[in-house]
Amino acid sequence: WRLGTRNEERGITSGVHTPTFDVDESSLQVGSGLMAWLALEELRG
Repeated sequence: WRLGTRNEERGITSGVHTPTFDVDESSLQVGSGLMAWLALEELRG
């Protein structure tokens, strides 16, 4: 899976392999929570 870390409102728009790359850390909480929920839903059938 791929987690996007872009946030145009905060000016975080650079690609991963660039010298100006930055991460919107709030995306980590949202994305990880979503992936955990999807995994649990899949296990429940």
